[in-house]
Amino acid sequence: MNKRLITSDDLTAFTFAGSPALSQDGTKAVYVVTKTDLKQNGYTSALYWTDGEGSPKPLTYDYTENTLVKHHSPCFSADSTYVYYLSNRTGTDQVWRISLFGGESERVTEFENGVQSFALSPNGKQVVCQTILKDEKNSDNSDVTVITRLRYLQNGQGFVDGTSALYLFSIEDKYRELISNPSCDAELPVFAPEGNRLYFCMGKADPDQSDYLLDLYAFDLSARTTTRIYEAKGTIYDSQISPDGKTIALAGNEDGECTPENITILLIPSTGGTARNLTKNEHLSLGNFIGTDVRFDAGHQLLAWAKDGQSLTYLVQDGPISGLKSVNLRGEYAAVFMKDEHVMTSFSMKNGTIAAIISTPLSTGDLYFLGNGDTVRQISNHNQQLFEQLDVSKPISFTYKGADGWKIDGWLLMPPESFPTTDKVPVVLEIHGGPAAAYGDSFNHEFQCLAAQGYAVVYTNPRGSRGYGAEFCAGCYGDWGRKDKIDIIKGLDYVLDHFPKCDRDRQYVTGGSYGGFMTNTIVGTTNRFRAAVTQRSICNLYNFFGTSDIGYYFLTRYFNGADLWSDEDLLMSFSPIRNANKVNTPICIIHSEQDHRCPIEQAEQWYVALRRLGVTTRFVRIKGENHELSRSGRPQNRLTRLHEIISWFNRYTTIETIQ
Repeated sequence: MNKRLITSDDLTAFTFAGSPALSQDGTKAVYVVTKTDLKQNGYTSALYWTDGEGSPKPLTYDYTENTLVKHHSPCFSADSTYVYYLSNRTGTDQVWRISLFGGESERVTEFENGVQSFALSPNGKQVVCQTILKDEKNSDNSDVTVITRLRYLQNGQGFVDGTSALYLFSIEDKYRELISNPSCDAELPVFAPEGNRLYFCMGKADPDQSDYLLDLYAFDLSARTTTRIYEAKGTIYDSQISPDGKTIALAGNEDGECTPENITILLIPSTGGTARNLTKNEHLSLGNFIGTDVRFDAGHQLLAWAKDGQSLTYLVQDGPISGLKSVNLRGEYAAVFMKDEHVMTSFSMKNGTIAAIISTPLSTGDLYFLGNGDTVRQISNHNQQLFEQLDVSKPISFTYKGADGWKIDGWLLMPPESFPTTDKVPVVLEIHGGPAAAYGDSFNHEFQCLAAQGYAVVYTNPRGSRGYGAEFCAGCYGDWGRKDKIDIIKGLDYVLDHFPKCDRDRQYVTGGSYGGFMTNTIVGTTNRFRAAVTQRSICNLYNFFGTSDIGYYFLTRYFNGADLWSDEDLLMSFSPIRNANKVNTPICIIHSEQDHRCPIEQAEQWYVALRRLGVTTRFVRIKGENHELSRSGRPQNRLTRLHEIISWFNRYTTIETIQ
């Protein structure tokens, strides 16, 4: 079979797997399958299930021609007869359930503002629902928005106009009881195994005057009382209760917000007390921070107790890969699944069996079963037929020395074998965001599209990236665009020195978010690149402080306590706009108009400055999108973004554009 080159449009042909959940006995799994609906310019998702024998089967359907129906966040009832999940089929996300033995789905809840997450009680009679309590209106004029909270914006949402609340909901009689303080945000509900207590995280009533960290609370279902059992000193990402109900394992840290410190396992007595850091000797952080543009996996579980309560299994990233390790209560570690060129993005563990979503450099991610005896079985292969048609390249990994001799990981993606051969290949340098994110052994559609156009793609994990320990992650704190830039440029130089087919005369650069900041920084300090594309970028750190949804607390931490009224010169010294008069590189600016993480005013400043200075500049503004455009934006807008990147680079090279 003759294979063809991948195209931008192939983005809409992929099927995505995510959010696995196992039955209590570990014999059945349900997970989310997401597909693109080009006609409606969006995405639909359904639940699939498997017993591990044969191909997975759809459990829910409800794809309609005029509604983008999404089913997600599944979990089994304790007796494994029902699967509970969230669905927007009636307009807002509500809890639904469906029997594995046949029949139609039935709606369980009907909250006015929908349900963001839920937890099912062990006896299956109650469910805790996270929903939004809207603020009281401060104006009768619908054209007026009155803001009274400090953190009033959120990317993907816009103005924050309520608090996240938890309700205990009776499935049989539909009675609901508010169990969190209506003035405080609450999340991460989880029942004790016996069902007599409920644990959740909740913030302060006046966080502007204290902090925005969420403390751990216990709700006694018999006494109807709520008790704070742990005052958080850092962000909590997940919580799991031991099988005997005596210990709570938290995935978090005790170093405030936006910290470079690892996410660790903190053990707390269920009655309250001091946290014990079980993984204090673990070099790596819990979680997976490897980014890609072909993933719809909302699974968020980071750790799970063993059945005997003597150890925990946790998700961890080690450089370019991620998988599972375990630690017993004595702090002794063992690898569960850590495999070269495999990236695990989510997992569920029950009765000694693990269901996980795993991707590779040549796959977008599928469902796997990991059982006793180190057995690994791939259960799904959703994109097999598509990949059988495509001639894609496998990245070449390499390591090199960055600034201060630090060891840095990098990759080179060359054009596929079927691309018409040329003596020299132009080179695109890609830079990830974060900075606390990472590239790794995942499939990247954008990179493959550039390679299919005849470009070599270079990408690296400079200091500041996750997956290499806390010291490495802290490497760019107080030092944006300096040593981290050296790390990146040295990676490009390594490729040019060791791969003679890569053309020194045709170099290009692009990146998004922090990668956009770095792109702007680079073109203001060198003219080596023929063209650049800066995406959802930052050019002025001083302005970013007050206009981004995370600006002031994010930059204060990254720049060691710097603030607007005391450190203007410092912040501006790191701002690319200070070097706008040194830019000569033709640059395309791509920015979403509803981006509240890196607001579009950053792109507007950059564009006006460069045009005034006579730099060839193109400004692409995309309506209705936020900071997540490249990963989950509307399909047509994602395709437009890809076409803009490729056409801009093609404009400044002599290679023939392949349609």
